[in-house]
Amino acid sequence: MQSLESIYQQTIRPLPVDDQLRLAEIIRQRAGDEPPSRRSALEILRNIQPPKPIHSVAEIDSYIREERDSWDD
Repeated sequence: MQSLESIYQQTIRPLPVDDQLRLAEIIRQRAGDEPPSRRSALEILRNIQPPKPIHSVAEIDSYIREERDSWDD
């Protein structure tokens, strides 16, 4: 996924200033249409999936390898 900065640099910055301002206004209006998330910390914690128990050294190695590989994504 592209960063917001790269999206801006590649897509929005080349637009004329008037188009950039119109786009900013559209985003501002749409952001005002959606209520902010009001989830409590307890609700968030209840929805977290606990990790599965690890029973062997091979499972621990596999888990660590998967985690490290996910950092490169």
